[in-house]
Parts: sequence; C-alpha cells; structure tokens
Amino acid sequence: MSAEGVVFFDVGQTLIFADPSVPEVFAHVARSRGFDVTVRDVEPCMADVNAFYQSEYLRDGDFWCVHERAVQLWLDMYTMMADYCGIRDDVPGLAQAVYDAYLLPQNWSLFPDVEACLKGLKRRGFRLGVISNWDATLEQLFRLLGLLPYFDEVVASAAVGCRKPSRAIFEIALERMGVGAEDAVHVGDLPEADGEGAESAGIRPIIIDRNDCLDECQFERVTLLTDLVSLL
Repeated sequence: MSAEGVVFFDVGQTLIFADPSVPEVFAHVARSRGFDVTVRDVEPCMADVNAFYQSEYLRDGDFWCVHERAVQLWLDMYTMMADYCGIRDDVPGLAQAVYDAYLLPQNWSLFPDVEACLKGLKRRGFRLGVISNWDATLEQLFRLLGLLPYFDEVVASAAVGCRKPSRAIFEIALERMGVGAEDAVHVGDLPEADGEGAESAGIRPIIIDRNDCLDECQFERVTLLTDLVSLL
C-alpha cells in the first residue's frame, strides 16, 4: 500500500473504550440524582444488559442507521440497569443523564497505542478516516477527545443511514475520501463488522486483536495499533 493511501479505523474497542466502566458511570450518575446505588449494585446486571444488546443487534442491527433509534437502545439499556437496581422514580431522567455522560470526554479513554499510531501514519503521508457504527454525536466526541485533527472524514452509521458490515458505509467513506478500495485499509476489532464488511467493499481488512485471542479470525491481525506503521 502506497503512502498516498487511506487508513480507516473503527472506534469503540479500537481507538477508545469506556473509562470509568459503565457500572461506575451509572452508579455515579444515579448517586448525583439522589439514589443510593453503588458499583456493586450495578455490576451483577451487566451480563444480562450486554445480552440484551446482542439480542437486539442480531434481531435488527439497523438501529445503528438512525440516530434516534441508536439513542433509544442506550436508553433502554440504562432503564434495564435502573430496574435491576430497584430504581422506580425518575427512570427516564436517569437513563438520559447516563446517556449524556457518555457525550463527555472524561468518560472515555484512548488505548495507549492510539496517538503513536496516528502520528506515525500521518508522518508517512497516509490520510485517515473513521467508519463506525455510532450515533450522530461521534464527530463532536472526537473533537472533545482531541482526535478530530487526525482524521479527514468521520463516517458514523447513524449520520449516513447505513451500518457495518454493509458495503454501503465503506463505499460512502471511500467516496468522501476520493480513493479507490485498492488504496484503502480498514482497521477494527470485529471480524464480521470490520473484516467481512471491509472485504465486501474491496478494502483490505486488518483486525486489532489486543488480547491475541481471535485464533479463528481469517483476516490479518495485529496486537498493537503501532504495528500498522511498519506493516503498511
């Protein structure tokens, strides 16, 4: 791949992760609204909450294509957490406050290898973009996290009306960047959404596998994003 090419990135679990944890943020927001909730109260429900997300995604992942539907899914999950914690009053307000907390940069962290990777790729002349299943607040979050200057385009599924692994979202990103698929790479953590999706659009997929546990993955893998600088 020439240094005039484009490197696209997924966002969640590729560039950033929720920090503090979801139970910590939920408990903090709940306490700020007068509820006696601790992290230990919240943690036992997380397996069921995550299973709810997975079942909704498998049933109809197209909620990622519409901002309001994506937001509603998060509100439903936080409502579920409130129910587990025995909260009965002000539940809609609490769920909205937890959602709003994740619009703030202090509740997200960059993986340690991110900035060195982005700077290294930029030094080599690559242009960078984002392709992510996210609601329409993604660009603003990137601005607040100080990531936006690295990227020429931020393509969030809810902002363009299609989601990974559909080839359509990758083709939108290619068109916006003015590059052919043969001159693009997409890096993400999910073999289906990121690997199969990119491949369907003719883009070279690379999977970030920080725990080196995706042995069944058919795609090229790296364990650190900084490996990309020498790989490409």
